[in-house]
Amino acid sequence: MYSGRTGAPGYYYSSPVAADNKIYIASEEGVVAVLDAGEQLNVLARNKLDGGILATPAIVNGKLYVRTESELYAFAAPAAR
Repeated sequence: MYSGRTGAPGYYYSSPVAADNKIYIASEEGVVAVLDAGEQLNVLARNKLDGGILATPAIVNGKLYVRTESELYAFAAPAAR
């Protein structure tokens, strides 16, 4: 276990979710921080969405769904060619 800061501002009301060796944490400021699920804190990305996030993101069939105050986003890896 470790502790640290993600660099994403705001309060966190949603629960973290994990998939594909990554942890997704969403803040009320609308920032989704992506962490490596390894033994040390490693922030892979910070993604700012329009609107605050109070709901826990959901992972279904390889897609990450994030609901903000006014939008529903669905993220997925590009399809292999």
